[in-house]
Amino acid sequence: MTSFLYFILIFCNLSAFAETLTQEQFLSKVLNSNLDLKISQGAAEAAKANANGYNIPPPMVGLMQLKQGIESGTGFEVQQIIPFPTKLSGDHSARKYEYLMEEENQLVAGQQAYSQGRFIYFSVWQSQERIAVLNEKRQVLQDHVKFLRSVARSDSFAKITLLKTESEVDLLENDIEAAGQIFNEKQIDAALYINADPATFKLKTVEPPLSAIPKIDFSEVSHQVRAAQFQLESLKEKEFEAKSAWLPDFNLRYKEMNFGNSATKSTELMVGITLPFLFFWEPYALSSQASKARLTGEYEFAKKKRIFDSDKILLLGRATSLHKQIENLNHKLIPRAEQRVKLVHNVAARDMETIHDRRETMEAFPDLKLKSLDLRMEYEQVIANLDKYVTHQDAK
Repeated sequence: MTSFLYFILIFCNLSAFAETLTQEQFLSKVLNSNLDLKISQGAAEAAKANANGYNIPPPMVGLMQLKQGIESGTGFEVQQIIPFPTKLSGDHSARKYEYLMEEENQLVAGQQAYSQGRFIYFSVWQSQERIAVLNEKRQVLQDHVKFLRSVARSDSFAKITLLKTESEVDLLENDIEAAGQIFNEKQIDAALYINADPATFKLKTVEPPLSAIPKIDFSEVSHQVRAAQFQLESLKEKEFEAKSAWLPDFNLRYKEMNFGNSATKSTELMVGITLPFLFFWEPYALSSQASKARLTGEYEFAKKKRIFDSDKILLLGRATSLHKQIENLNHKLIPRAEQRVKLVHNVAARDMETIHDRRETMEAFPDLKLKSLDLRMEYEQVIANLDKYVTHQDAK
């Protein structure tokens, strides 16, 4: 009885303070407020800013004053270090590919936010619906207890069955209590996913439609694979840049001095180059490290691509199987169980056998609905995982 009152209290609070949102309205809030999306957008914008231009050291300008005996002079100096062109191009290309990778990651984040938001909305509805079905099942058992009590005075076997059924009702109270806690946790998950205050945000759901199985084009490259490809290309460009560490940098310097007393002017122009091969261990270490990083990146890319391809096949097969099971439950088993419930109401329970048959018939109906909820929960989770491999999606 306590759990039933607890559920009524939850429902009343939900009705009084909850914000009624359809699945699409909730997803709109996700796409506008989800912090993971904002973080991904910030990372893409930072990578875009970092990809602009070439990383050339800034020029140095200095003012000078010189005294030689009684003469003094003033002047200035301009100095510029220019890395070897292949170093500049390699670094710039690596940063460009990192930006393209973050762009793909942003698209992945949008897909995942959309599919995970849809699953979170469904899980709130499913947890609330589960409480209702468990209460329905409890009512079936309580009605069965009443039947047993009417015959328990004259039937010892009925007394044993009565005690067993009463224990089952008490155990069901625990299930309802646990379902209520899960419902509260799902509400918090929904609040956090749209960056709302979990203490005040309460979501009232409308039964969402069964998600369709997305069409997977196995020849199409997913955003995850593209991001991995761009990451590998960035590592290749960094390797190209590191191998250029053997090549010299250029140092240009111009100096001009004016001596006021003698009206003498001197200028100096210098073109210098660095000699990195003299300390050969440094460019060798950089080149070797970059090569190993590129080789590791190739292995990781091949592994990711193989895993992605396998996941597509696995998830698609699982989604198809679960969809068939749900259709079988909703269109065959549950309607048939509902018909049996209607028929059993017209049959008088004359002995323990008919009482037991009546219980099985009445209990089968909520049990099948619970089974349907569990299957659909599993199905929606599979669809959420499968959605991330769909390149073209409205969520973007």
